Amino acid sequence: MKGAEIIAKVLKEQHIDTVFAYPGGTILSLLDALQGKRNLKLYTNCHEQFCAHAAEGYARATGKAGVVIATSGPGATNLVTGLANAYMDSTPLVAITGNVPLELLGRDAFQEIDIYGVTMPITKHNFIVRSVDRLAETLRFAFQTAMSGRRGPVLVDIPKNVFEECAKYTPAKPAASPIPLPAEESLSEAAELINASSKPLLCLGGGVIASNAAEGAYAFAKRLGAPVMTTAMGIGGFPQDDDQYLGLAGLQPNPSVTAALSDCDLFIGAGLRFSERMLQNIRGSSPDCKILHLDIDEAEIGKNLPAYSAVVGDLSAVLTSLLPRLNQKTLRIYPDNVPRDPLYTQIFGAFPNAIFTTEVGVHQVKACHSLPILHPRRFITSGGLGTMGFGLPAAIGAAIATDNCVVNLAGDGSFAMNMQELSTAVRYKLPITQIVFNNRRLGMIRDLQDRDYGGKHVLVETAPMDLPAVATAMGVPFVRSGDAESLPAMLEEARTQKGVCFIEVQTES
Repeated sequence: MKGAEIIAKVLKEQHIDTVFAYPGGTILSLLDALQGKRNLKLYTNCHEQFCAHAAEGYARATGKAGVVIATSGPGATNLVTGLANAYMDSTPLVAITGNVPLELLGRDAFQEIDIYGVTMPITKHNFIVRSVDRLAETLRFAFQTAMSGRRGPVLVDIPKNVFEECAKYTPAKPAASPIPLPAEESLSEAAELINASSKPLLCLGGGVIASNAAEGAYAFAKRLGAPVMTTAMGIGGFPQDDDQYLGLAGLQPNPSVTAALSDCDLFIGAGLRFSERMLQNIRGSSPDCKILHLDIDEAEIGKNLPAYSAVVGDLSAVLTSLLPRLNQKTLRIYPDNVPRDPLYTQIFGAFPNAIFTTEVGVHQVKACHSLPILHPRRFITSGGLGTMGFGLPAAIGAAIATDNCVVNLAGDGSFAMNMQELSTAVRYKLPITQIVFNNRRLGMIRDLQDRDYGGKHVLVETAPMDLPAVATAMGVPFVRSGDAESLPAMLEEARTQKGVCFIEVQTES
């Protein structure tokens, strides 16, 4: 069996039903082998980077590994931002790239690139397959690696001749991803620390969603009686309409978060990496509180902030194991000072069951603070890398994965980076509503220049553009534009539409 057919067989083994790919010369035999395969659908975006982001959106919405395929040279290098984004946000992704034939490697052949070397710092693991005999086992290991432990992207680079060469294919079932279980000693120590605390504070990161631990986190929080906050990646890990929810940690914290941080004697960080934004809040508000870190990745323990105690393991298993060891504590509730922007609450009210994605900028910060997300995998944003252009292709991946309505929130700066993806959404008739807050500038950059550079504005004005005309040119059937006052009427119209919608909100903020 040819290598290309072996790949198709392995994808079927792994229960992969969706692949995002952009064609190129070195991978045509692979695309030919995948085309028309039963229970496998191929999708293409306008750029390889968007294919990667779409695969990320698919993975974030489902919890399964996303798959992206690109050709050699610029096709492979165009994946780099997507791989880095997935790496920073611990998103399971398997990227398959074609390369020049094996005998041309290292000879600067047309469209040759050492994508193995390029992506080494931004993948969990990467491979170059030099023999068709190793192809199946390498791909199987790639999927197992992407989905085990702290999840992340894996790249498999395949020279063109390997797709064409033949080898024996032996079917195999997907290898079970081992679940790292917490050590008994660390559980006992953590439980003792929690029971001794009088004012614990719980902060949930992306790990609560990646490990499907939202129910366990809810029960854990109720036993603690503690206030709860989330990172941007943890949004949806705890229902935001609950009395114990405080708001967003790390990014422009509201008064309730600041008060709880100042008051706590034990900060419990679950499934998060203690980024520099959070460190500023903790060190500034509560420098003497003890830190209990619960995480699947031992390398994160003490990396950015020394932990008084830690439990390493799958977060769902950790919380389930800790719960019966904890004493019931008195409920502590802080005043609701969550600063929700009314425009964003209106949008959520129009699409209460939607998945929300965002680009990066002021609108992202407002969305993180303002959208009352109640369930996991309903909010998808670029957290660690902060990638402008991520949201719309991620929305495409999420819509394909779930067939659910997806709302992408963007500033005009971010939208200028990926506007062509509207045509992809139209092509596949996806239920996506694109909302662009157009203030004709890079709002976050301008704010930083006002704060740190005396108001000297450099390269912040965005190019003047008739955005509704652009959307119409892309074939979007529903296009509306107006100011904040007209938003409710535009949303009411949009919610009745079944396909792609485009709404521009003209604003000064």
